[in-house]
Amino acid sequence: MMIWTLQIILGGAIMLDAPDTTIQRLRASELSERLAQTEAKRLQLELQIAKARHAIDALQGQPSGSSEVASELLRYKLVGIVATADKTHVVLRYGDELIRLLSGIAGPMELTAEVGPGRVRLKRFGHFRDLPLTERW
Repeated sequence: MMIWTLQIILGGAIMLDAPDTTIQRLRASELSERLAQTEAKRLQLELQIAKARHAIDALQGQPSGSSEVASELLRYKLVGIVATADKTHVVLRYGDELIRLLSGIAGPMELTAEVGPGRVRLKRFGHFRDLPLTERW
């Protein structure tokens, strides 16, 4: 009888241990799920930060259209200046083409040349480039 009681007690202990093990497994599962959710949120925040940095870098750099205008202004070469009593003409070379502009008046593609002391300023869409005047002009 004593053995049988011991088996019942041990069996009960095993049965009592089984729900605790199930609860522990559920807790461990819940903790691992929360950890996975936290990791997913961390990765989402890192992605948002990377996108924000990329957007900031793009805003700090010049937009592609404006850099094209700035690089185009670098290709103009000053050929000469012809001044009459009331007008000043600026002659530029762009590749194989000669372009004649009146000083201070927008020409083709909104290109403007303004003659100033010691320089000719080319302006287009808010960008400018100064071309120095040599002594012979």
